[in-house]
Amino acid sequence: MGILNSMFAKWKNPQHGKGNVPDVQTIQTSSAATPTPSPQTTSAIQRYTELEAELTRSPQTLQTKPIRTPQKSGGFKQFGQRLIWIGVLLGIPVGIIYVVNLPYPVIRQPVSKVAPILLLPSNMAIDTNFKQGQSSVEQARQLIEVPTSAADLDRGEIKLKEGKTALDAIPLWYIADWADYSRGYYGWGYDWRFTPAGLQAARIKAGQLEAKVFQEKNAQIALTGAEQEITMAKTVFQQAAKPTDKKIAIQNWQAAIDRLAQIPPQTMAGRRAQQLIGTSTRDLKEVGGLAAGNEKSLSLISAAEGFAKKAAESGRNPPHPSARWNEIATMWQEAIKRLESIPANDVQGYAEAQRQLAEYRSNLSEVLVRLQNEQEAVQALDRANRNLADLWASLPKDGKELNRNQTMGRFLAIRTELDKVKSGTTVYLPAQEIKIQVQNQLRLLEQAK
Repeated sequence: MGILNSMFAKWKNPQHGKGNVPDVQTIQTSSAATPTPSPQTTSAIQRYTELEAELTRSPQTLQTKPIRTPQKSGGFKQFGQRLIWIGVLLGIPVGIIYVVNLPYPVIRQPVSKVAPILLLPSNMAIDTNFKQGQSSVEQARQLIEVPTSAADLDRGEIKLKEGKTALDAIPLWYIADWADYSRGYYGWGYDWRFTPAGLQAARIKAGQLEAKVFQEKNAQIALTGAEQEITMAKTVFQQAAKPTDKKIAIQNWQAAIDRLAQIPPQTMAGRRAQQLIGTSTRDLKEVGGLAAGNEKSLSLISAAEGFAKKAAESGRNPPHPSARWNEIATMWQEAIKRLESIPANDVQGYAEAQRQLAEYRSNLSEVLVRLQNEQEAVQALDRANRNLADLWASLPKDGKELNRNQTMGRFLAIRTELDKVKSGTTVYLPAQEIKIQVQNQLRLLEQAK
């Protein structure tokens, strides 16, 4: 404020400061006797007053503006932009590594000579598949070559599939260019495990094991089928009531044993089959007994059953002529003849033969009765026809000369012959037709009396 007072003092006295007037007049603050200032001085004082008022203005009059908080949308936008840039910066090197590791020799060969370290991801994947394939194939070999049960084969097959999958994941083009891809790693101190020779050996071993698994499965199927047939043959033999059924069961039993001998002995199923051959053969001899040892009796019973079957088929749908009944009777006789030839020392076969003999002899008797009825019916019909023909020939032309009683007697004799024709014969129906005619004639003669 003192500086300002001095400045306004100079404005009041323009001569002040030139050195002519040494004394300085002070400004009177009193308002009692204030000389009238000039217009220029008055304006300066007003300006000074205004400035002093602005400087001394109360701070409460200052207007304050609220501080605006930053909007959140701008922060998220900046965060998104940062993520984009981070993705771009990371994607460029990842994309480059992806491209150089593509399975194209045109790309990989130059990279393997200049910067083989860039091919490390794909090479490590191939090396991992190679190691996994070798390990799985070795485990499969131990389980398949010396199995102790079917579970070992199943487990070995699973491990073999895993090994083949890992080995097949190694491309063929990589084997051809393996030297170019692996050369650059020796200077880096990387222990390279993959070799084309090792891969080829692993694949050959996997193929051999696969063939052995196939052989083992086929042998196991054959073994299971033979065991089931032997079990079924035993059951049929024990339940069979006829020697022929026992013979068929024995034949099936022996056929199953023969199939066991065809199973390769180097397989697990083959070793099991060799054991079953011995036990099944022993059981066959023990259980079969006389039925298994006496083939002659079984053959005779089988032949007798064949004749009996043929005779039964021929005797279906009667009536038959006498010649047909003769053939049927002959077949039953042949069947009986073979059963009668079975010796009594064959206890089982002899007992079965006696049982069938009773049935066959009964059937033969029925056939002989039918044969006799057929023969008698034919003879009776023939006599009736002859007598009827003679009667018609002897009748007078004039009815007055007819001897009714004698004629009726002759018709009655013809009817008696027709009554001898029994049902179930081939001439029964013709005999009934003639009989109706004779009855009609007898009725007419009775009415004429």
